Amino acid sequence: MRPDFASALANRLDPPDRRQSVFDALGYTPTPKQAEFHAATEHSVLFGGSTGGGKSRALTAEAIVACDRYPGLRVGAFRRSYPELRESLLAELAKLQFAAPLGARWNAAEHELRFPNGSLIMFRYAETMTDATRRQGGEYQLLVLDELTLFGADVVSFLESRVRSGRADIPVIGTRASANPGGPGHGAVKERYIEPTAYGTRVVVDDRDRTVRFIPSRLSDNPHMNPEHASDLLALSGQMREAFLEGNWDVFSGQMYPELKRDRHVVGPFALPETWARYCGVDWGYYPSYWAVVWAAEDEDGRVYVYREAYEQLVGEADQAKRILAAELPNEHIVARYSDDAMFATRGSAKPISEMYADEGCHLTPASKGSRVTGWQRVRSYLAEMPACPHHRSLGWQNCPRLHIFSGCENVFRYLADLSHATKGDPEDASGNPHDHLPDALRYLLINLGTGPEFLADAEPVSSLAAELGPWEQRGNFAYRPDEREPEWGTGDEDHSQRGMVQRSPFG
Repeated sequence: MRPDFASALANRLDPPDRRQSVFDALGYTPTPKQAEFHAATEHSVLFGGSTGGGKSRALTAEAIVACDRYPGLRVGAFRRSYPELRESLLAELAKLQFAAPLGARWNAAEHELRFPNGSLIMFRYAETMTDATRRQGGEYQLLVLDELTLFGADVVSFLESRVRSGRADIPVIGTRASANPGGPGHGAVKERYIEPTAYGTRVVVDDRDRTVRFIPSRLSDNPHMNPEHASDLLALSGQMREAFLEGNWDVFSGQMYPELKRDRHVVGPFALPETWARYCGVDWGYYPSYWAVVWAAEDEDGRVYVYREAYEQLVGEADQAKRILAAELPNEHIVARYSDDAMFATRGSAKPISEMYADEGCHLTPASKGSRVTGWQRVRSYLAEMPACPHHRSLGWQNCPRLHIFSGCENVFRYLADLSHATKGDPEDASGNPHDHLPDALRYLLINLGTGPEFLADAEPVSSLAAELGPWEQRGNFAYRPDEREPEWGTGDEDHSQRGMVQRSPFG
């Protein structure tokens, strides 16, 4: 990677021989990948991939070098729990002699390493937001996060908000983190570091104008790896081998739906036949949660096609309803919109969210159909194979999935692929993370297919925005339905036995 001005300036202010003298004093010889990590000057740097790449030692050594370089620097070094902290960063600190050759003093009771120049490394844990908010008054110029994917995204965001400096002579270095694929924070880490940097091939600038870099590492990058540990990793199979040995960010240990594949489940958009019933799944959110909506159609053989999505923050209840109606074509009739049961709850004298929707002409049906686990199992059943549809038969396939996702619904695919099993409670449940709302909306829809709405509006208003939109070909992933349709879907009068008899599938 081409050295930039910041790298040149860093070398001038902190000559490589000084850094090397610190490493020599600690008895630490960086591998080429570790040396690349130490040379990085970007604000947010992730050093990750497979296990055994020397990431924790590099993080610890980097914190020590920074403290030696900048008098008065404050470093927050975190793991998810204290036992994990003790077995990783603190164990590496012991191997680096607690920086005693540099004059540092270790306070075991406080888990703090203090340097003669006033710099300080505070070793802490933060598993929950309660843990994180204990650091509300804290201020760090360097934040170290070991095994980033094990932290909740909200915990990481809060800790990163503590990265600042109140003194002009003490610079803000930023965040240095390590990670393996997998864990509750996998999706958030992949979204911030892996995908934007094209898996470590470029440096990017985020929406806060901060540089972001990913430095991938593999087992083979560490010549000091214990042969026994290497053999253990080689013996792994399936997802665990892909994650821990290969550092594959697209398949990871604990992944909820490893059977979800882009080349099998994603299809290009097409005009949906009028005979296919449409449904909608809604998961309410505002901030920091997300409001999520999926639209899907069911063909005559029971396959489901997700053809539209909405995924936003900071949208109020009434505007959510208006945006749902605006997204739907004037003559696109939705059988039912299945939503989170919590949207029907009464909170004091306030109207339920479902009534706020209804006031705008957008009617909802509670999605309650058993437990969360039952819903996730239903999703899995739709990811399974069945006899191929006409489109995939034309490609020579014998089977294809029961669930197809239009290529424009990228968020549905991404966050369903990144969903992981719960690490607490029922392991068959999905772990809660900031991006589980679209999977939830899909779960509500699939678990209720075939049941119909709780009530139907006599007439639903068509928003002016929807009326102004052009043909489906010009608008992307939208369904088509003719102006006349009698009787209406979901009234109980339609003859479902005739579905598929009126119009051929567009794949045929």
